[in-house]
Amino acid sequence: MPVQWDSLQQLLECRSADELRASSAQQVRRLGFDNWIYTLGSSAHAWPDRLNAYPADWMAHYRRQGYFEIDPVVDHCRRHTTPCLWAADPRARRAGYRTEFFREAADYGLRAGIALPIHGPGGRSSMVSVATSDTAHVSDHLARLGELQLLASFMHEAGQRLVGHESPEPESVHLTTRELDCLRWAAEGKTSWEIGCLLTIGERTATFHLNNAARKLGVMGRRQAIAKAMSLQLIGL
Repeated sequence: MPVQWDSLQQLLECRSADELRASSAQQVRRLGFDNWIYTLGSSAHAWPDRLNAYPADWMAHYRRQGYFEIDPVVDHCRRHTTPCLWAADPRARRAGYRTEFFREAADYGLRAGIALPIHGPGGRSSMVSVATSDTAHVSDHLARLGELQLLASFMHEAGQRLVGHESPEPESVHLTTRELDCLRWAAEGKTSWEIGCLLTIGERTATFHLNNAARKLGVMGRRQAIAKAMSLQLIGL
């Protein structure tokens, strides 16, 4: 059953995180998914339990193993604006799903899913991720991408209002001296080649440090990395 406009509007009218969780769960189920989670940022601490309908034992295992730092779905959503499709079943590759890394999740009933990146002001990255135990209808999942993206936008708008101010993302980013140097010169408008000359390193090395800084900051590209680093006062204006 497709998502209705009135139902999307109801998400914005929720008065508590618990009410938003119940309403979101109903919408996600209508699109054929059993599990979902909404993040408020790029930190593992930004996954509020009140907006999380993933299996509790999987989430405990996921946090215990530190999977947030190596999860390819999270990494994709930090770096891209396009959806990330994944599945534990190798046969799902025919429908465009990734299959690596996910066999462990399948033991908890998470066999296929779609993560939808959301990038807000200052380059802050969040995401809505949905999952199901059903891999027999992956083509149907693909047909729901547009509706899922729309639903994610409304969930994000409502989530920011209800819990964004309660659960600020901890800012404990550690950048190396070289990464900071590269960001400072990039903020001056220097290219990777120019930064390499200024720091006596190769152009590819300069790009490597800038990409690392963006990854640690949870943003896409050097422009967003510069903005985030400035907002955290890691580099000067």
